[in-house]
Amino acid sequence: MTTSTLCSWNKRLSPRPQRVAPRLKCSALLAAVAMSVLLVVLPVVSANGGGRPDPTQQPSYYGYFDFPTCVRYALVHSDQLLDSRIEVQLKSINLKDAHAELLPTIEMASRYYLTRTSETAGNRFNVSFYMRNWNPYLALFKIKGYNVLMDIATITHDRKISEGIAKLAKLFYRIHLLEKRIRLHRQKLALEQEKVNYGKSRLEQGAIDDVLYRTWHNQLRTDRISLKNLENQLEQEVAELKSLIGYHPDYYLPLDTRDAVSQILAGFNGQMIAFSDIQGANLTLKTLAKKEQLESVQLAGAYFQLLPQPMLLFESLSNQPDRTSGSNIAIGVDYTMWDGFRRVRDIKRRKFLARRAEIDRKEMSETLYRNYKKLMSVLDLSSERETVAHERVKLAEMNEERVLLNYRSGDVPFEQYVGSRVTKVESDINAVGILEPRVMALIDLATLAGGLDKYNARIAH
Repeated sequence: MTTSTLCSWNKRLSPRPQRVAPRLKCSALLAAVAMSVLLVVLPVVSANGGGRPDPTQQPSYYGYFDFPTCVRYALVHSDQLLDSRIEVQLKSINLKDAHAELLPTIEMASRYYLTRTSETAGNRFNVSFYMRNWNPYLALFKIKGYNVLMDIATITHDRKISEGIAKLAKLFYRIHLLEKRIRLHRQKLALEQEKVNYGKSRLEQGAIDDVLYRTWHNQLRTDRISLKNLENQLEQEVAELKSLIGYHPDYYLPLDTRDAVSQILAGFNGQMIAFSDIQGANLTLKTLAKKEQLESVQLAGAYFQLLPQPMLLFESLSNQPDRTSGSNIAIGVDYTMWDGFRRVRDIKRRKFLARRAEIDRKEMSETLYRNYKKLMSVLDLSSERETVAHERVKLAEMNEERVLLNYRSGDVPFEQYVGSRVTKVESDINAVGILEPRVMALIDLATLAGGLDKYNARIAH
C-alpha cells in the first residue's frame, strides 16, 4: 500500500475537515501503523527472551519431563552420582598404575659439581641411569587386586544409580498422587462453596439456622486449608525432585505424570521374580562377593611374601667422583630372613578378613530373603485392599445416583444432595493412594533384583 493511497483513504474516512496538511496526516497514519506493529512484536520478543523460551513460565499443557526423561537427565546432571563416578575413574587410574609396574622403572640422575675432589679430573657434569625395585610377580598381584577394586567401584556406582532411580520413582509417583488429590480437593471445594452459597440465600430467607450455615462455612474454610497444604506439599516434592535430578531450582519443571505407574514400572509386576533371580542380580550382594574375592587375592599375596623375591638391577654410571664409571647389571633374589613372624601374622589376618567377608555376604543374602518375603506378602495383600477400596467408591457412586433421583423428585433437600456428591469425592480422594503400597513394593522388588533400569528399557543407560 503506497503513501498516496493511505492519504486518500484518510481523506474519505475523515468525518470533518482537517486543518492539518495532507503530508502530516499521512505521516501520522504511518507512525500509528508502525507503533501498532511495535506494540505487538516487542512484548512477544520480550516474553520469549529473544526467541528463547522462559523456563520459569508454566505452560498450560503437560510437559515433556516424564519419568524416563527425568532419569536420563539425572544421569547426566545429578551431583549425587558424581562421587561414585569419580571413584570409578580413580580406580581406573590405580589399575593403570599397576599395569605400569610390569615394566621396570628407570630413573635418571644428573649432577653438576661445583667442587670436586682433588683426585678427580675431567668434566664437572654427569648423568646416571638406574633401574631398581622391579618385581613383576608383585605387579601381577597388584593388577589382580586393582581389577577387583575396579569392579567393586563399578558395581557400587551402578548400585547408587539403582538406588537413585528407586528414590526418583517413589518421588515421581508421590507427585502424581498429590496432583490427583489436588484436583479432587478442588472439586470438593467447589461443591462446598456451592453449598455455602445456597445456605447463605436460605439464611437470608430465614429457612435455616445460623449455626448450620456457620458449620458449612467453617467446613469450607477447613477444606481451603487442606488444599493449601496439599499445594505446599506438592511444591516441596517438586523442589526435591529438581534437586535429585540436578535441575535448576528456580526454573519451572514441566512434568508429565500421566499414567505414572506405566512410566515407572513399564509392565513389571513382580510375579516372575524368584529369590534366585535376586541372588544373581542384586548389586549389594555382588559388591560383597567382589570384596570376598579381593580378600582372597590379598591372602594369596600374603603367602607370596614368604617366597624369595626376584631382583634385577641395572645402573649406568658416568663421570662419578671417586668411583669407576660404567654399567652394572645384576640378577638375583632377595629374602627376608627374620621379621618377627610378621608375614605369618599377616597371613592369619588375611584369613580372618576373608572369613568375615564371607559371613557378611551370607548375612546380606539372608537379609535379602527376608525383604523379598516381606515385599511378596505386601503384593499378595494389596489386591484385597484394592478390591475393598473400589467397592467403597462404587457404593458412594450408587448412593449419589440414588440421592440425585430423590432430589429431582423433591424428596431430598439440596444440601443432602450436595452432601452425597461431597461424599463421592471424598471416597475418590481416599482411593487415590490405594495403589501406593503395591507400586512402592514393586519399585523395591525391582531394585532388589538389579534395578528399575533393568526392567524399563526406556531408562536403560
